[in-house]
Amino acid sequence: MAASIPLFGAPKKFFKPIMTFQQLEYIVAVDKSRHFVNAATQCGVTQSTLSTTIAKLEQEIDVIIFDRSKHPIEPTPMGKKIIQQAEVILHNSAQLREMVESERDEERGKLLIGMIPSVAPLLFPKLSQFVQQENPSMEAHLYEKMPLDLIEELQRSAIDMAIISNNDVTDTNLLTIDLWQERFVVYASRNNRLFGQENIRIEDLRDGQMWTLRSFHDRYPQLTEVTHQPSLYHNSLDCGSLQTLLQTVEVSAGYTLIPETFALCLPQEYQAGIARINTGKFFRTVTLAIRKDYMRERMLNIVTGAVKRIIPRELLVARIANFDRVKI
Repeated sequence: MAASIPLFGAPKKFFKPIMTFQQLEYIVAVDKSRHFVNAATQCGVTQSTLSTTIAKLEQEIDVIIFDRSKHPIEPTPMGKKIIQQAEVILHNSAQLREMVESERDEERGKLLIGMIPSVAPLLFPKLSQFVQQENPSMEAHLYEKMPLDLIEELQRSAIDMAIISNNDVTDTNLLTIDLWQERFVVYASRNNRLFGQENIRIEDLRDGQMWTLRSFHDRYPQLTEVTHQPSLYHNSLDCGSLQTLLQTVEVSAGYTLIPETFALCLPQEYQAGIARINTGKFFRTVTLAIRKDYMRERMLNIVTGAVKRIIPRELLVARIANFDRVKI
């Protein structure tokens, strides 16, 4: 009977060298200058210290990195591979240090956040306050602009992040983190037949009394079943303000559709005109958009943490509501 062969072969002898960044920096410096004295000067140490440190590394890994018989000295074939890997490690280490330093700088710097007009009334009053409570040395600058303007500014790094509807993000070079999902609700004038109703059907919205804001409603395909009826076209506005829309609704005894969170921040005299629709079809997702090369995870979590304190928990998406930190 043949003897069985061990699946992984005979056990090997392993070594556990303790390499330091300093050792890696020294061998890279010697490789670039091809001279121990010049490399030592470049590293700010004596030639003896540099030579002893490299010799210790060679002893630890049992590999000769430099052929000292050559003039100028040269790395051995295995030494070349080690030096190449050392350069990669040192580069990644430098990136890590830069990221940490940038995170510290952010706490003392500026945070530029853009947002669409339909979320600004709810977020503007408290977001900056909550960010500065978390980091007193940070200045939060908030901007209210239209979606296309926000995306353009985000692409050229004029702002750090944008809070917009996910319908507005078509650029694959941006990353998004969903924050909350909300329904559209009816706002009806006191003189409209829908005022005071608690359970409005889609069929109740099929008449010429609805007002729509072109710059707002046309961005949501989920509303087109209602807002794109021919009978509604003459009741559309081309302004950019939802507040102007509501005032128009009051004067004309009509009604409109607005986001749930926008309704939350309306004055008390408007609250009686809010009514829910008995379908889950009309909703939107509000998202936080950042660039793909964005690295400042701490800043990201400062903002999402502030959003969690402002938006009702029942509207938050599970990732934001249930986890303490968001990871890029």
